[in-house]
Amino acid sequence: MDGTADSGKSRGGGVCVMVNNNWCNNANVVTLARSCSPNLELLALKFRPFYLPREFTSVIVSTVYIPPQANMDTALWELHEALTQFQVQHRDAALIVLGDFNSANLKHWDLFRRSTDDVSEFTEAVVGFIGKLVDDTIPRATIKKFPNQKPWVDKTIRKALNSRTAAYNAGIISGNMDEYKSAAYGVSRAVREAKRRYGRKLESQFQQSGSRSLWQ
Repeated sequence: MDGTADSGKSRGGGVCVMVNNNWCNNANVVTLARSCSPNLELLALKFRPFYLPREFTSVIVSTVYIPPQANMDTALWELHEALTQFQVQHRDAALIVLGDFNSANLKHWDLFRRSTDDVSEFTEAVVGFIGKLVDDTIPRATIKKFPNQKPWVDKTIRKALNSRTAAYNAGIISGNMDEYKSAAYGVSRAVREAKRRYGRKLESQFQQSGSRSLWQ
């Protein structure tokens, strides 16, 4: 991408990306952004290479040039806006940013501080951004917990209960309840062992942290 008149420069400038055909062919390259301003020159391409790890659907490469005389805060803000848009539109893509940043410090983006002077709005923006990162990176699991569920009930007891139910249904059909009796004994044994494990856990917790931790 050559530098345009929008860059305010009479010569030089421009960014480019070279792609090895053994990695990705032209049919699987899409241009996402081409921009040129006095503060930032950006060329962003989305690639679908011949091989990708399963967790990624594509690779987005953003080539950046920030001139030495640029307003670094403005340049980083423009870059942040572009990268955020890529992340929203392509959540499962691997994002790569490279180029010549000159004196721009990518480790300290005062993006939230520049967004508002109100401390409540500032806090809401930061917390919201952290929540978005958590949602994008950490898988969630739903765990059902009932008020009458005993604290010592664990997966071994639930497995034994499922086995007892299956044995009971099979016994009703076949008329032979021997497997059901054995499974019922397995439930009783699983309950006794789970209670002992829970008791040892409480005892160890009491010895290490005192009684206060048991009520937290």
